[in-house]
This record gives sequence, C-alpha cells and structure tokens, in this order.
Amino acid sequence: MTMSEPDDGAVGVVVGEGSTRIPIRNLWLLYLYAAELYEHLSTSERVQGESNPTALADLAARILLAEVRSRLRRGLTPGYVARHEVLTHVRDRVDQITTARGMLLERGRVACDFEELTVDTPRNRYVCAALLTAARWLGGTGVPRSAQPFRDSSLAHDCRAAAADMQRLGVTAGRPDPLTPRTQTYSHFDRDDRRMVAAAQLLLELALPSHATGRTAIRGLDWSEHGLRRLFEEAVRRFLAVHLRPEGWSVGKQQLRWPSSSTSSMGQLLPVMEADVVLEHRQSRRRIVLDTKFTTAFSKQFGHRGGGLRSEHLYQLYTYVRSQEQLVGGDVRTEGVLLYPATEQAPALDVTTEMHGHVFRVLTVDLAAPAMAIQKRLLSVTASSS
Repeated sequence: MTMSEPDDGAVGVVVGEGSTRIPIRNLWLLYLYAAELYEHLSTSERVQGESNPTALADLAARILLAEVRSRLRRGLTPGYVARHEVLTHVRDRVDQITTARGMLLERGRVACDFEELTVDTPRNRYVCAALLTAARWLGGTGVPRSAQPFRDSSLAHDCRAAAADMQRLGVTAGRPDPLTPRTQTYSHFDRDDRRMVAAAQLLLELALPSHATGRTAIRGLDWSEHGLRRLFEEAVRRFLAVHLRPEGWSVGKQQLRWPSSSTSSMGQLLPVMEADVVLEHRQSRRRIVLDTKFTTAFSKQFGHRGGGLRSEHLYQLYTYVRSQEQLVGGDVRTEGVLLYPATEQAPALDVTTEMHGHVFRVLTVDLAAPAMAIQKRLLSVTASSS
C-alpha cells in the first residue's frame, strides 16, 4: 500500500495491487470516531472535534485536564498493586525460597509478597504520562513547528502542573504502557475514570494524527492496508453506536451462527462468520447486517461478463443474511449492507435490490468530504427502502 498527496490536499491511499486509490482528507475524523473518547463527549464537544482537526489536540487535552483536576479535588482512584519486599515483619504471604536463599531470618528479616492500596496504579501512571506528553506538544518542546500546528502555552503549563500534583501524591511518571486502557476494569465507584483514560488514550496512542509534513514521524498512525481497514471498521461501528443507540438501535460486532446441527461432524469445521456491525431495532423489527470493506466496490472485470460489483463480497453478505433466517424469526426483517469508501473507480454509489425477501444495499462514503457529509452518509445506512 502506498500514499500520495494530490493537488486538492486529500491524502490518497492506494490499496490492493496499486489500482485502487482512496482519497482521505479526514483521517483524523476516523481516528476520532474510532476512539473510545468519542462515546464520552458531549454534543458540543463532538461538534468542536468534528469541525476542526487542529482543535482535536486542544479538546482532548482540556478534557483530560478537567477530569484530572476533578480527581485531585476528591482524591485519585486508588487500587491494589502487587509488591515484593524484604520486611522486618510478616505481611501477607511469605516468599519461602527468597527468605531461605538469602538467609534473611538470621538477620531478622523476611521476604513477603503482598498487595498494597495506593494511588500509584497503572491507570494513574498512564494518565500522568499523558499529561506530560500533552504539555510537551502544546508547549512545542522538542517538536518541530511544521509538525505541530497547535500551541497553547497556558494549557501546557496547566497540564504540567496537574502532572506535578499527581506526582506529589505518589504517582510515578514514567513511560506509559500502551496496554493499560485495555486491561482496565471499572466498577460503580470509578466509572467516571473512563472518560479520563479515554482522553489519555487518544493523546498517547493516536498521537493526534496530522498530515502536516515535518522532521518527526507521528507515532501511532498505522498506514498499512490492514490498519486502515480496521480503523474504518471501528470508526463506523463506534459512530453508529453513539448516534443510533439513543434512537433504540442496538449496535455491535457479532458472530453469526450457522443454521446446522451442533452434533454434526461438519458443524465443528465450519468457519466463523463475524459481521463487522449488526444493527437491530426491536420496535420496527429491523435487523441490518453491515459489512465494511476498505477497497473499491467494483471488480476488475467491471464492464465485462460477470457484472461490476465484487462477487466475493456479495456472496459473503448474502450468506450472512440468508443463514440467519431461521435463527432470528420470520417477523424480523433482515437487511444486508456493504459499505465502501469512495474511490476513483466508484466515487458515489448507492444501489439497492431485493432477493428472497431481503433488501441488499451497496453504498460508498466519501472520506474526502466535509465531516457533516460523512456523518449524513453513515447515518443513511438505516434509511428504510420502502
């Protein structure tokens, strides 16, 4: 996969064997949609983030700073951390091997493994690292001006001060572990930390994507075809979840079952069917199986015998829809949608047909269009064909 930057300012991603170019002007928008923070933004914050790409860094930093200040006022969320220390008294579990090997008992000491309640948890260390990173970015410390279009010295100072407050309370400032957000579990008492960790994750992992050229490579951007395909899928799923759940839709990735006997020998060998997005609306008795494809909608044989749409994608979607007929009930109307990014071969496409009582639809979304146009196109997947 290669990238090119044409005269119109859109970044062109070339996928496949070099014959498909996907114009992307709003890669930052896809990263915003795919980020967990998007679920925790208010309506005004979403509008601010979607309307101006250079404000995304400022928005994430301000959200993180506000959440950290709130925790500092009422107390950081503590947690139990595993410790191994040599003590003068027994605490929790004795490490018999270390104690005997070091002859610690003769010196009045004992090696113990115990858990300690502290604020120096992986979660708080991750947030502290994000504050320090935001301070460097916003203050322009060590960052070339060409790669840093946003600068806010006052916000940078506040982020640095908040990090210092966390350190004074005992939080260690070190290299952040990228797996921290994925290993966190939340209870009723610390569920508000989700928004704080999500803002920190956007700042650290996504590294505030920008297409500006500079001497420093932007960390965290995966320009591989697999990475962009996964980003496109996650962005579509999370965007639809945020905007459609308030309207009664359930949205999520789903493994589909084959309508075969579980006791059959072949049933154990059938491949897994996993739809990228399944949308269900109980009140209207609608079920939409949505599959995203980060490539062109047309096959190489377009214009020749065999038709223009990619047969392998149609076969896959047809199987997803028809295989669920007996499992979802006859009163539920199941539809199938293939969603592609607009390409030079298929700049605008929205076609629908009906087969065996099911509606099948193929449409494209122009990733080089303004944010409002992208949103309108994505939300159109639930438009009724009747």
